[in-house]
Amino acid sequence: MSQSPSRVKNFLRFGSLFLALGSISPLLTACGDSEPQSFAPLDYNYLSKMHLNVAHIEIVDTAPPGSTPGDISGKAPTTPQQALEQMARDRLIASGTEGSGTFTITKASILHAPGGTLLGELEAHVDLSAPSGGRAGYALAHITRSLNPGDKNPESPAVLYDLTSQMMQDMNVELEFQIKKSLHDWLVDASGAPLQGAIQQQDIGPGAPLAAPSISTANAPAATAQSAPAPAANSSTALSAAPAASAPAAKLQGPDAIFPLGDDDAPAAPAVKSPKPGVLSLPSGHS
Repeated sequence: MSQSPSRVKNFLRFGSLFLALGSISPLLTACGDSEPQSFAPLDYNYLSKMHLNVAHIEIVDTAPPGSTPGDISGKAPTTPQQALEQMARDRLIASGTEGSGTFTITKASILHAPGGTLLGELEAHVDLSAPSGGRAGYALAHITRSLNPGDKNPESPAVLYDLTSQMMQDMNVELEFQIKKSLHDWLVDASGAPLQGAIQQQDIGPGAPLAAPSISTANAPAATAQSAPAPAANSSTALSAAPAASAPAAKLQGPDAIFPLGDDDAPAAPAVKSPKPGVLSLPSGHS
């Protein structure tokens, strides 16, 4: 029994469709198990702000992707250089009325080392300038981190994103530490008021007079000198009064109040004691 040409054509058509679906299904499965292809932007608004006593802050990038030989950071969904810029925008706030600050990126690279290990490095510094243009403060932050992705492709977007995120966690901690250590006097609150122990704007350019310290060191020794004898006098009085209070009544009669040691020009008179009753005797020849 022969089949009609139309049935044969339909069979071949459906057979080709099944073969095509069979070849596509492994690809669909592989895509379902593959690494994510979309990544959340890196931002740091959730971290504390660092308000600086300057009128504005500029961001300067001297280490774009590829500037270091072998750098593959440009393949990351968010490059380390972009993440550093975002950190500076989110966390460094100009809250003063004069002067300027500069956040400079000097290193932002990821290198693919032998064996599949990735080596990341970040470095940036903050410079504060007085109104005259002279440098008023400086803080440097530098971190390195390595990552071995194991069976994953070291240069895949997901691995590079993970490494960038980890480096930025380290960098946020290090930058805050260095600013609080080296630029503490330039930190203010959100209203621009200096924090406790901080200084106001001070021009330290050539020939500029230094601001007076908040505590006068000239008055400090004088106050100490005036108040120092008081405790000593009180201590001496307490120590000398104690034995007098506990001494027997017979000994309360002390030496002369004006000349306790007697007249220095006259010899000391010998002490004269009266003899006991009944022991007196007349000299021989007298009755």
